Amino acid sequence: MKGDGFFTRNGVLQLRRLFLVVFLVEIGIFIAISSLSIHNQELLSVFKNEQQSIVTLSLPDMILEIFPHNLLVATIEFIPVIGQLFFLLSSIETSIIISIEGTSLHTSGLVVFFSLAILPHTWLELPSYAVATSTSIYLIYLLAKRGQILHSNIMKVVYMYLFVVLELAIAGTFESTEIYMSRIYASPYNIEYPLMLWIAAVPVIYLLIRLYRRIDRDEYVKKIKNKPEDFIQL
Repeated sequence: MKGDGFFTRNGVLQLRRLFLVVFLVEIGIFIAISSLSIHNQELLSVFKNEQQSIVTLSLPDMILEIFPHNLLVATIEFIPVIGQLFFLLSSIETSIIISIEGTSLHTSGLVVFFSLAILPHTWLELPSYAVATSTSIYLIYLLAKRGQILHSNIMKVVYMYLFVVLELAIAGTFESTEIYMSRIYASPYNIEYPLMLWIAAVPVIYLLIRLYRRIDRDEYVKKIKNKPEDFIQL
């Protein structure tokens, strides 16, 4: 259809494609900035103190510490305009801390980032922030369009927020369990056991993807061959 592009179909902004671009930007920020050699002993000390106050907690207390903090971040990212700026700032700040930590270990921050990327919680937490930010951009679009488009899609924004709450609760549980295992088990089990959480994480991530598609189901359609005016549900 004339006027359609990567972000639009039938003249309507596509949330799923917004999510994809925001998520790739997020990963790009982490890779680009964490690869830098940044020295800041004061910031590293603050981070280590905060980290130590969390990793020494019991597993339930750790979950209750990590999940609300991450949910607050995502909730701010849902706010139009403010959310996009906060997303960029928080991604950059976290990447800088990773870079500093890598430098303190006499290695690249990329090594630290990839050591986190092999754990399940990373692929639950980072997409959550991308969902929040892309939905915030989508909300700006709906508010600008108003009328029927706003009325028809506003509940999608609500459901996406609930989706992020669920995803971050799961991410917090996995992250806390990974930290707890790395603390109580001796080497090499403190690495092997957290990695074994992928056995549970893979089906969970699959179900979350299915749930995301369900919430955004109006965008997951394709044209019937030879009948461009008709659509069928995927």
